[in-house]
Amino acid sequence: MEVKRCLCLKDIPLFTGVERETFRPICQAATKRYIRRGEVLFYQGDKVDTVCLVKEGSFKMVRVSEDGRETILQIITRGETIGEAALFQEKCHPATAIALEDAKVCSISRRLVEEVIKKTPDLAWQVIASLGSRLYATWEQVAELNSLTTREKVLSLLIRLAREHGEVCPEGTRIKLHLTQQEIASMVGASRVMVAQVLKELATSNYLYREEKYYVLRDRCF
Repeated sequence: MEVKRCLCLKDIPLFTGVERETFRPICQAATKRYIRRGEVLFYQGDKVDTVCLVKEGSFKMVRVSEDGRETILQIITRGETIGEAALFQEKCHPATAIALEDAKVCSISRRLVEEVIKKTPDLAWQVIASLGSRLYATWEQVAELNSLTTREKVLSLLIRLAREHGEVCPEGTRIKLHLTQQEIASMVGASRVMVAQVLKELATSNYLYREEKYYVLRDRCF
């Protein structure tokens, strides 16, 4: 059985090239948390005072509009961070982070992370590149929501999730996220009924199938 090595802040691509010793005071001051599936890491509107590293598990970032409509903005998984968008500024979380599965999180003071960045000038460019990449991904998602049919939206979402969070299996690519039909609907801006119908059609057309709690995309989708 494969044993996953414990992740640390220094393992994140964002901090590539930073000396190991630089992280010693940060890791010593970090707070470790265990979040069960369905529990909230933080709420929309909470002040951002930490940068969180997801060591195990995954989270959905849910934003609630004034009329009560929920939209899933992003899925955060193992090795990714939450909160770096608020570095060097006083901001509040734009969405609520809810665990999609049991998760382990390491929370680091935003102030300490800022100190590391200030000591490593090249790191500032890495932060800018990381945030720019996320912004570009958001633009692509908005473009999809405005131009595609519900079927195209669902298939495009599943393909993207398979590329970002998938593992190859004999039947195709298994999306290693436990997603409900309602969660998929919240990500593509459609009703659960419409999404359920699309998923049924895709399964009938042999584009995907359900394997216990995961979706598996056939190779013909890529």
